[in-house]
Amino acid sequence: MEYDLSYLVTAIALALAPSLVWIFFYLKEDLHPEPKYWLIIIFLMGVTSAPLVIFLETLLIKFTDNDSISLLLGSGGLLLFLVAPLVEEVTKYGIVHLTLNKNPVLDEPADGMIYMIVSALGFAAIENVIAIFGNLPPTIPNVFGETINFMSLRFVSAVALHGFASAIVGYFFALYYFKRKNVWLIFLGLIFAITLHGVYNSLIIRLDEPRLLAAVGVILGGVGVLVLYLFNRLKYHTEYSAVDVENNP
Repeated sequence: MEYDLSYLVTAIALALAPSLVWIFFYLKEDLHPEPKYWLIIIFLMGVTSAPLVIFLETLLIKFTDNDSISLLLGSGGLLLFLVAPLVEEVTKYGIVHLTLNKNPVLDEPADGMIYMIVSALGFAAIENVIAIFGNLPPTIPNVFGETINFMSLRFVSAVALHGFASAIVGYFFALYYFKRKNVWLIFLGLIFAITLHGVYNSLIIRLDEPRLLAAVGVILGGVGVLVLYLFNRLKYHTEYSAVDVENNP
C-alpha cells in the first residue's frame, strides 16, 4: 500500500497532537516547570519503547497461552485485559524509574507524576501512529475527516487513559521516593493502573453499546478528578519534601 507525503505528514501530526495537548495541560499545573531536556528525553523514550512492548506482549501471550486462561478471559481477552495493560504500565514506569531514580531533577513530589505522564504520552503518541496506519488506510473515502474523528476519540479516551493510569503510578512513586516508604507502594500504583487499563480495554472494544460508552466516560472522568486531586495534594502538602537523592533507595 502506498502513502502519499501529505497523508503521511497529516496522519503523523494528528497522531502526535493529542499527546502534546495533554502534556501542555499538565505542565500548566506544575508550579515549577521541569527542565525541557529531561521532558524531551522521557517523551522520546516513551515513543521508542513500542518495539520492546510489542516483543514482551508477544512473548507473554505465547508463554501464558493455555486453554484455561482462554476460557476464563475469552478470545483476545488475555491480551486486552491482562498482558497489554501489564506490559505497557510496567514499561512506562520502568522508563522513569531507570532514568530518573536518584536523579537530582526529581526535587519535588509532583515531579513523579509529571514524568510518568510524559512517559505515558510518549508511548500513546506512537500507539496513535500505529493505530492510524492500522485502521485508516489512505484509500478509504474522506480519509482526512475519518482520521480527525478517529483521533478525537483517542484524545478523550486512549490517550487520557494512558496519562491518568501513569499519573496514579507517579503518585505512588512520589510517596515511595520522597517519604521513603517501602517498594509495595510501587506495586500498589501499578496494580491500580493495570486494573484501570484492563477494564478500559474490555469496554472500549464494545463501544457500539451506548451504556458501555457512557461507562468509559464516567470511569475516565472520575479518574481524571482523582488525578487532579492527587497532583494538588503533592503540590501543596507541606509534609512532602525533597530528599537526599544519594541516600534514597
